[in-house]
Amino acid sequence: MTDCGPKNCKQFCYQFVTENLLVILTLLAVIVGIIVGISVRQINPSQDVIIWIGLLGEVYMRMLKMMILPLIICSVISGTASLDPKCNGRVSLISLTFIIVSNSLSCVVPIVLALSLKPGDGMNLQSGVIDSKANTEIETSDIFVDLIRNLFPENIFTACFQQVHTIYTTKTLSLKLNETLDDNKTTSFQPINSTFTVRTKSVGTVSSTNVLGLVICCLIFGVASSSTGNIGKPFIVFFNSANEIILKILRWFVWTTPLGVSSLIAVAFLQTSDLESAVRSLGMFSLCVLTALAIHQFVLLPAIYLVLIKENPYKFLWTLGGPWLVTFAAASSAVAIPETLMALEKRNKIDKRITRFVVPFATTINRDGSCVFIATSCIFIAQLVGAELHAGRIALMWILTTVISVAIPSVPSAGVVAVVINLTALGIPVDLVGLLFAAEWILDRFRSGTNMISHAHCAMVTYRYCQKYLPAQDNGIELEISEPMLKS
Repeated sequence: MTDCGPKNCKQFCYQFVTENLLVILTLLAVIVGIIVGISVRQINPSQDVIIWIGLLGEVYMRMLKMMILPLIICSVISGTASLDPKCNGRVSLISLTFIIVSNSLSCVVPIVLALSLKPGDGMNLQSGVIDSKANTEIETSDIFVDLIRNLFPENIFTACFQQVHTIYTTKTLSLKLNETLDDNKTTSFQPINSTFTVRTKSVGTVSSTNVLGLVICCLIFGVASSSTGNIGKPFIVFFNSANEIILKILRWFVWTTPLGVSSLIAVAFLQTSDLESAVRSLGMFSLCVLTALAIHQFVLLPAIYLVLIKENPYKFLWTLGGPWLVTFAAASSAVAIPETLMALEKRNKIDKRITRFVVPFATTINRDGSCVFIATSCIFIAQLVGAELHAGRIALMWILTTVISVAIPSVPSAGVVAVVINLTALGIPVDLVGLLFAAEWILDRFRSGTNMISHAHCAMVTYRYCQKYLPAQDNGIELEISEPMLKS
């Protein structure tokens, strides 16, 4: 029997606090931010006071935005360069296909829910609303043309701070008409002025990071470097090292989250004219995320399982209860890799050569739950600031979420970093992102659980379609868990 004395209890409490210190501090920061925001509202603060209260939050957001560009470049090159199709062949292809399809599908439900429920429309802000008049004149066809142009930037350096954008120029022209008068069989001319406008199109640029173009360029560099063998190794080592350095810096920045969150939430409450609408909006936002996660985890993924595996998907889900609880407690699917491997290998009899490659690989880039959170958050923030959500912007948001999800860093609350990247690329202000932290601590756990379920489905599908191609002996294919994957 385990000793439950005061000493062990104290040790358990100490371990719990140290392992969850950032979460605890962030929760306290949320409470402090709410109290400060509500209290200061009572004295009708001036704009200068609001600016000073929000300064820490502004600095926090600026630090995160500072790391966006190096994070995208290094993580995409490092990730694609690590894929070795010659070694893993069919296993890599099937697992990668599942991950891409799964990430893409996971964006659909939250977008539909957020557009239907409109969680951000009920919150009244005193400031921060952007002018979306210019967006209303943009033609949908031009949005997709710009999207294709931005996929292939002509200059990789200017892509870091510029996007191609169709510019409309409106000119007003005058036309003089002559009218003939023949009452007395004489002809005279009377000028009649008529004006009309002509709109012309030209290709210009706007100040915004071309995220999609950079991802495509980095993807090409990563694939090319992995195919050159020893020649490309120094290049890969450089970006692997740079990626680790950037992640280390991000982990340092994450420890400033409590200060930034407290400041951002306080300012958000100060800028809100109706507190009741603010609470209602956050509740609707959380409802959208949780509903989308449930639909994806218990409807879409089982449907894929049923179509591809042709077995009862809910029996498979039942075997993943243990790993899901570990993931929920730790808010990280990487922590639950050992439990996930055990559930797949022992309870579902999947070959360990498949599980020990696919699960860590999927943990690195398969982020269904994160896609749900990112898509919902982007629409929520866009609705808060009054940005127009036309078809082109929604399509771009879907593509960006799918692509960026593979490059989310392995740091706590990394989904918020991805939201900042998305909003920056879409030209939407990120000032109100701090509101997401009010529910982040619990939503992070639920979406991590959905990520883990998707990783397990990826392993099962890959095993089903690669089973007959596996050699009889274990020495045929070396598929081991790499150290960087375990750390992710």
